[in-house]
Amino acid sequence: MAKPIAFGTYQFKTKKRATEEARNRINRYEAGERLQLEDEQFFVSLFTLHSEYSEKKGAGIDYISVERDFHNNRCLYIHRVDGTSIDCSWVHCIRPASQKTVVSMAFRRAAKEIIMAYKSASLDQVDICPVLGTKLTYENSHVSYLSPSFDDLLMEFLQQRPIDIESVALTNPKPVDTDQRGQITDQELLDDWCSFHQKKANLQLLSAEANLPRLKS
Repeated sequence: MAKPIAFGTYQFKTKKRATEEARNRINRYEAGERLQLEDEQFFVSLFTLHSEYSEKKGAGIDYISVERDFHNNRCLYIHRVDGTSIDCSWVHCIRPASQKTVVSMAFRRAAKEIIMAYKSASLDQVDICPVLGTKLTYENSHVSYLSPSFDDLLMEFLQQRPIDIESVALTNPKPVDTDQRGQITDQELLDDWCSFHQKKANLQLLSAEANLPRLKS
């Protein structure tokens, strides 16, 4: 059954329609551009539905800009009146992420340094995308998981403990942290995961364009 959604003066009969409206508004901008007043009012209203709205808003919203995330997708940043800024997921406001998704993102964050080290090392040896044949640079390349996929890798790790993914304790990052994915609270679990990932992950460097279908699947 379709579920309506309302925020501020905006009302939509379905979450799908609200998602389409938000995406259409964001796609008008390039990275670094500030939202125009009409679009800013829309997203300021939408952000009130965020589960961490108070933390995201902080001292107050000065303005909102469009930026690019790790996967080169458009995202929104709140610029506060005190000069600080933080990303704020409009998707989360419309379709709140499940605990499983939140935990999975925390494990991805934990492996970020490994991924970045692999990317830098690989660029010294590989300069052509194996799928599209385009020249790879640090800016246009992504690290992709071959078999096992990231999800399969994480499930194998948790099953060996054993621990349920939804029972993993997370700590919220500080508001000034540019990476707002949760942090694994248990240091021993974090260290074990990084060691496991280092040994088991089968990675490949691709162009962002070649990796996009993988991210959508």
